[in-house]
Amino acid sequence: MTRHRRLDLTFSLLQLVLIGFAVVTLPLGLALATAWFAVDHLASKGQDAVVAAVRATQASRNLIEEITDVERLARQYHVLSDPALLESYEAQRESFLIHLADIAALEMGRSVRTLALDLEAASKATFAALDSGGTSAEATKTALESFAHLNVLSRDIYRESVRVVAREVEAMHREGADTRQQLLWEASASIPVALLLTFIFTMLIARPMRQLDQAIRSLGDGRFDRPIQVSGLSDLADLGERLNWLRLRLIELEEQKTFFLHHISHELKTPLTNIVEGAELLSQDVLGSLEPEQHEILDIVRVNSLQLQGLIENLLTASNGEDAAAVIAPRRIDLDDLIRKLAERHKLPARAKELDIELILSSETLWSDQERLATIVDNLLSNAIKFTAASSRVRIVTGNFNNDIYIDVRDEGKGIRPEDRENVFERFFQKPSVGNSRIRGSGLGLFIAREYALALGGRLQVMNSDEGACLRLRLPRRRFFGASEAVDAARTSSQST
Repeated sequence: MTRHRRLDLTFSLLQLVLIGFAVVTLPLGLALATAWFAVDHLASKGQDAVVAAVRATQASRNLIEEITDVERLARQYHVLSDPALLESYEAQRESFLIHLADIAALEMGRSVRTLALDLEAASKATFAALDSGGTSAEATKTALESFAHLNVLSRDIYRESVRVVAREVEAMHREGADTRQQLLWEASASIPVALLLTFIFTMLIARPMRQLDQAIRSLGDGRFDRPIQVSGLSDLADLGERLNWLRLRLIELEEQKTFFLHHISHELKTPLTNIVEGAELLSQDVLGSLEPEQHEILDIVRVNSLQLQGLIENLLTASNGEDAAAVIAPRRIDLDDLIRKLAERHKLPARAKELDIELILSSETLWSDQERLATIVDNLLSNAIKFTAASSRVRIVTGNFNNDIYIDVRDEGKGIRPEDRENVFERFFQKPSVGNSRIRGSGLGLFIAREYALALGGRLQVMNSDEGACLRLRLPRRRFFGASEAVDAARTSSQST
């Protein structure tokens, strides 16, 4: 295993691609070369066979014509005794014997050679009988009549040559069919081999690429707990090591950020607690009675101090990366009573902007986590008061839909642009500050609200509104998911919506 891993790491991605291309094309190249040699061999052999067949056919046909000419000249000479005819006879006879020797020399098989030798022996006997000067007329007549046998032998040679050529053609057809079948088998075998090699090299490349993809997705999702290890190709393994270094660096930066936020939050909470306690003491008339206006100012200080304390807690919650569904404590909740208490808490900020908080409640009850539900509605109401127009109103409407209940928080501000409807739920996303708001938000309120909504098995989304913004919280009335199931199911439903 170690030896294989070490061998695998010696190749880079480019080297493996080049090697894979060469190895995959090798069986196809071998099949192509074999086909080329086979076709070349068949072509060469076929050409030789055609030339030999043409020569044999032409020679055997000429042989018939020449033996006929020899017979004709021989008969004319013995009738006319013309020396010129004798000279032509002897020249034609020599040409016939030369062509007969050529046929015997051709590789036309034993049958043609045997017939050629028989014809040569018979023709030489006939020619010898005609050349004998003392031969009687009867012997000469017998010799001339033997030309018929020579013609028969010549025609037998021609017919046998044709049959030999036909057998050669048939053999060439069989050899061509065998070669075609062989090439078909080689092609059929080379294609699966090439596909198998392609699959092997693809897996060698895909495995580290898949590991890199998983590592990058883990970093993108903020999961830094598992080390990143990429095995296989040397350059991809080096890239995996750099990604693991990046993971460690991100962990270090996350720890530094958390430490910084905890430190800053602690430093902020100490004077803030003193402010809240001082405001409480003043409101209890410890230093003497106060005028109603002074009490009102103290209430504003106390409420805004508590709001600032909530922002700090939200910042800590987001920075710690706490799972909103870690601890769920379901209980029966009177939704009307909860919303009225939250509206009362925001009475002073609403009065500062001359706002009316209008409650349109439908006496709903549900089983859920009261603390997290209160945080969601509190953040939505705080957001609506902050961004609504001065001297306007904020409405909270409750209702039911099938087995779910919904809570709508509507304002009369500038609303939320369509392209920002998902962005407003991201960490630290902030719209431009409007109105007379003195405290700029942390950009975590809606992020924490949606996380809590998912943890409670519901969803939080921006609805269409003719005026201002409308955010709807939808929760199951009775059905309650487990912690992890609630978040997964609600996220899936929210994304599909």
